[in-house]
Amino acid sequence: MTFLHILWFKNLMFWKVSSKRDVGMVVRNVGSFIVFGSFAVGSFYFSNFITAYLLENVRIGLFLFHRFIGMLLFVFFVTINLGNMVVSFSTLYRSPEVDFLLTSPVSYLNIFVIKFLDNFFYSSGTLFMVGFSVLLGYGYYFNLPWHFYLLMMFGVLVPFMFLAACIAVIVLLLLMKLASKVNFRLLISGIVLFYISQIYFYFQVSSPVHLVQEVMKYYPYVDLYFGTLDPMAVKILPNFWVSEIMYFYVTNNFTAVTGYTSLLVLSTAGLFIFALAIADAVFYSTWITSLTIKSLTIKSLEFKNSIFSFGKRSFFSPQVEVILKKEFWQFIREPSQWIHFVVMMALLLIFLSSVSSLNIKLETPELKAVVYLVVFIFNIFLINSLALRFGFPMMSLEGNAFWTIRSTPVTAAKVYWIKFTVVVVFLGILSIIISWLSNIPYLYIRKVVGEQPWMYSFIEPSDTVKLLSYSSMIVTPLITITLVSLNFGLGSVYSNFIEKNPIRIASSQGATMTFLLSVVYLVFLLGVYYFPATMLFTAEMKELQPDWRMLKIIFFAIGFPSVVIIAISHTVGIRSLKRDY
Repeated sequence: MTFLHILWFKNLMFWKVSSKRDVGMVVRNVGSFIVFGSFAVGSFYFSNFITAYLLENVRIGLFLFHRFIGMLLFVFFVTINLGNMVVSFSTLYRSPEVDFLLTSPVSYLNIFVIKFLDNFFYSSGTLFMVGFSVLLGYGYYFNLPWHFYLLMMFGVLVPFMFLAACIAVIVLLLLMKLASKVNFRLLISGIVLFYISQIYFYFQVSSPVHLVQEVMKYYPYVDLYFGTLDPMAVKILPNFWVSEIMYFYVTNNFTAVTGYTSLLVLSTAGLFIFALAIADAVFYSTWITSLTIKSLTIKSLEFKNSIFSFGKRSFFSPQVEVILKKEFWQFIREPSQWIHFVVMMALLLIFLSSVSSLNIKLETPELKAVVYLVVFIFNIFLINSLALRFGFPMMSLEGNAFWTIRSTPVTAAKVYWIKFTVVVVFLGILSIIISWLSNIPYLYIRKVVGEQPWMYSFIEPSDTVKLLSYSSMIVTPLITITLVSLNFGLGSVYSNFIEKNPIRIASSQGATMTFLLSVVYLVFLLGVYYFPATMLFTAEMKELQPDWRMLKIIFFAIGFPSVVIIAISHTVGIRSLKRDY
């Protein structure tokens, strides 16, 4: 039996025997099955509804619809790429298991392969389920045959995600190789700036505003193929290939489907082989380099005169002060934490800079409502992503040292509330800023571009649209508190004091179920907000007075369930800390 077989067998045995066979575990497994199944069914109906609504009600046409899918896939691709890069850094260079395996008579390439594949499959199970559910809803609308789903799942989606992972690990290996000659912080800054510039360049080249304006010139013939509008730089990207596969499958152009699928699969296979070749040449030497980087990182954090040093007193009580400072240093000392945080914040700033300068002229209130709701829900989704990534693992990161906290004269509930306050205050302030920036086009006079670049006009939003914006800005902090409570509370329920990697904790089964529950909450918000948004944009077009009663209904419809979710989340979260660890 080879070394790879032994490690795979170990992983399988872990899944088989690691869970305790008690009533609580059975209840949690049944609950997880119900949540996962319900989310899969909900994803199917939501995907089917969105497809039907955009094509039949809004009538954006097949070409625009699939180009928007391509833009979402680009964000999806970058997210997978960055996530795999950060996780691979922790797994390949900071894992005690790798340190042990490197002392055994096993080739470095085998160790690299098994850890790389472990990272990929560990974090991809939920994405497969969600992707398959969304594809079912999409395919059901177009009445596509069974082989469409097989092709998309195993011939398109899996290679697409694996390609992102391969690029991530190649970039990581090259960075670690350069780290022996170039300052590591300079390299990190360079790679962050590189990704930011690439994302900015992509949305500048393939501007959705420009695309909508050009296609709508041919209305109602929007189902035609406007391939000449696609910039050449975009056509070499994998997300473009996937959107083309879906478009040509719907339009029965199977020759193009075969060509783009072959291009995607061959590119993925080639990059995987290239990644193996690089790993075989530099993995061990880069691991040696990582030891030097680790020692330098530890030395650089010795700020004796900093206000966050434990020798400095603050106006907080000693117990609160020491916990707050511990949280700060626990976050800073782990590169995967602050690197991932910087990257996510950079992506957030790019999105907000694009939304705050939105100048597209839309004719129908339905399309205006769709654009507004997409931006609103995406803002909330970003906040939830930060809460899941950094809030969910906070209790688990105490590790075995949680016994120390339990033995000190500090209640577990106090530690819980201090940690929660740190997350909710930061994300609460961030949510207010995000909400204000995204509502700038609906609050202030803006320049709207016409059919030609030199044709523009200045439009002042009506009082009805301003009312909708103010309502969103008021309700967003409450939604943020709800999502942080859900992620933090269930993060305590599904705490894992053995796992030291925060990214793997945020990708565990408990985190996945928490994410699915939060998405259900987001869909609920979308349903509550859709009718009043459409009504207010219709009132704007007809120059009617806004209906204040509808906004009161919105606040009650969102407020009551949110308060219930907050109460339940904290109740189960605090009770979970009383378990025997």
